[in-house]
Amino acid sequence: MSDILKYNVQSRKDAIFNTYDIKDEKMLKKIDDYFERLEEFASKFTDSMEFETAFAQDKLSKEYSDLFVKITGSGITPKSLAKDATTTLASEIKEDITHRARRKAYQETYDKARDMPIIGDVMHVKQHIDFFSRFKKKKDNTEEE
Repeated sequence: MSDILKYNVQSRKDAIFNTYDIKDEKMLKKIDDYFERLEEFASKFTDSMEFETAFAQDKLSKEYSDLFVKITGSGITPKSLAKDATTTLASEIKEDITHRARRKAYQETYDKARDMPIIGDVMHVKQHIDFFSRFKKKKDNTEEE
């Protein structure tokens, strides 16, 4: 596994342990079990973007969120408000990474659809209709005034 993928997995683990002071052995076992499976999942990828895209669509992503719910539900409180800010920042970074991956996947799908014979023609015609309809609306509004 590449260093970047190791960092992606470790940052998720750090988000938990930097935020919560977990001493419950059962909870620690659940967390360790989850991260063993996540590392195994990450080892299938060579690219960080591929991993993030697949992770966002995999059940492991939901399990990660569920871990936080279980931790807070078990009465474990955050270490401090400063640590919560770190978690928020990590969450925003994760969202930014997954947003770029989702955008890239959408663009690739859109490009492939545009290259298909009939679908591409329909998309091309719709683009022209949308473009020229802007002028018609402005003309109608000008006449009403």
